[in-house]
Amino acid sequence: MVAKVFISALVCLCLFPSAHAQIYRWVDGNGKIQYSDRPLSNKAEKVEVDTERNSYGGGGVLERQRDLLEGYQAKDAQQRQDKQEAAKQAVRDERLQARCISAKDSLKNYQRGALYRLDGKGERIYYSEEERATALDKYQQLIDKNC
Repeated sequence: MVAKVFISALVCLCLFPSAHAQIYRWVDGNGKIQYSDRPLSNKAEKVEVDTERNSYGGGGVLERQRDLLEGYQAKDAQQRQDKQEAAKQAVRDERLQARCISAKDSLKNYQRGALYRLDGKGERIYYSEEERATALDKYQQLIDKNC
């Protein structure tokens, strides 16, 4: 089996020309520059092609592509993180706004007049002026903090 694979590879190498072909350049009778893989004129000169910098992987192309890909991935990750942070901030802002509205409503209720709470029997117990003043201060502080 190994011998068959070796012989097949050897036959392929012999039948197909080398992947590294020479390139020749010359100026034709009309003054135009011509290129070929064979010297068609005795004025043709061999051209050295820098295969290290071609687009098929030589000359650091793969490294540049890898760097670009890593850059795009990092940018995508940063955008995802920014989006998550923005969503968290939006939730915090909504909560803050809700606390602000609640504190303002409570403050208005205490400013209107006598408020009460219900005891265990369902009877009204009115807040004293001292309790009302304490509640007004408390809700004003909440407004200052949340609004």
